[in-house]
Amino acid sequence: MVLGAALLAAGCGKKGPPLAPIVRIPAAIDTIRATRIGGDVFVTLTVPAKNIDSSIPVDIGRIEVYGYTGRMPPPQTRWAELGELVAAIPVIPPPLDASSGEAPPAGSAADAPKGATPGMVITVRDALTPAALVQGPVDETLPRNGRARLTPVAVAPQPTVLRRFYVAFAFSRRGRPGPPGAAAEFPLINGPEPPGFVRATYSESFVTVEWPPSGGIVGFLFDRPLAPEDSPLDDTVEPIAPAAVATAAPEVTIPTGPVHYNVYREVEPDPLAFPEAATDAPWSVTPPAQVNAAPLDAMTFSDPVGSDRERCYVVRALRGTAPNVLEGDPSEPACVTPTDVFPPAAPVRLVAVADEGGTSLIWEPNAEADLGGYLVLRGDASDATLQPLTPTPIVEPRFRDTHVMPGSKYVYAVVAVDSRLPVPNISAESNRVEETAR
Repeated sequence: MVLGAALLAAGCGKKGPPLAPIVRIPAAIDTIRATRIGGDVFVTLTVPAKNIDSSIPVDIGRIEVYGYTGRMPPPQTRWAELGELVAAIPVIPPPLDASSGEAPPAGSAADAPKGATPGMVITVRDALTPAALVQGPVDETLPRNGRARLTPVAVAPQPTVLRRFYVAFAFSRRGRPGPPGAAAEFPLINGPEPPGFVRATYSESFVTVEWPPSGGIVGFLFDRPLAPEDSPLDDTVEPIAPAAVATAAPEVTIPTGPVHYNVYREVEPDPLAFPEAATDAPWSVTPPAQVNAAPLDAMTFSDPVGSDRERCYVVRALRGTAPNVLEGDPSEPACVTPTDVFPPAAPVRLVAVADEGGTSLIWEPNAEADLGGYLVLRGDASDATLQPLTPTPIVEPRFRDTHVMPGSKYVYAVVAVDSRLPVPNISAESNRVEETAR
């Protein structure tokens, strides 16, 4: 028994074979899309929240976004060599005590200047320079054995239209790259021409934006399909069977259809508003958003007047339907500063009733949203010009004049004023009424 206990004690201290260290690699970035607006491309992606084995917390230190122009994308292993680095985004690591089975929550806006966080949706901007509109470097490497690459008998046809590709890679904090994810792409074709000019005018309630058709009158005529015509052939003639067409190269889907328009607005900041904390993070870019709810067929747009600050409008022409939409460059801006020079409507149906000790006036109320009140005017029957009877505007559409002389005839009228500062707009006079005081 003593010998067995000694052997058992010696076996407990024996070391086993060394275990390989656990390597954490972030998962692939599969949620990515590229939106082209004129000469700018906005690449939106989601930062991985898990590792490739679905474990958390994710080991991620940065994200690199690459762009490439060509008919086919480069090999997945050569993006860093053949592609162009568009943006390198630092990523703030998640808390180390995250041991639950759920993905860590995305960071707050306070962390935006430091870097992105796992699970965050980020957007970077890529300006399409002239170099980005031509064919990029092509993979011409030899096989690993050093022998010349054999040309296959049947070569797969390639598209004839250049495309712009984007892909993103996640790197661990030690610099280990994650697997390649999905690629976003779009064809590099010319968008519709912007309108030649934009004109903005305003009224009391709306700013009206108008523009000519894209491409001028010629573009307008060619953009409209012709009416169908009857075939000159006899309907009894047998149709000729189409000849066999050779297999063409696979083409990308190019947006077609009539031209529509989007209107963009930029309003001057409010000088009295509290300044917002500005972030210069290149991964927090906000794409421009049109003010129209849906693409416009008509070449006019009405925008409600919201303030007296300057606002500038640009118009872009687009073709196609979502998600396959091609939007062109912006027009020249049209700026306007709405100024309230529109007085309220004149009060109507003024009635005066005299009784003992004074004269009562009543009229129909105005319906303007910026109505500031009413001023009551009075004069003698021989006066052509009436003088204000109330020193300041009154709110209610009624008034009683008690400063009268019995037997005297007075003429009354009412005007409406708005709330514009420092000088309000004054309406025209209401109907005049005469009444003799008792």
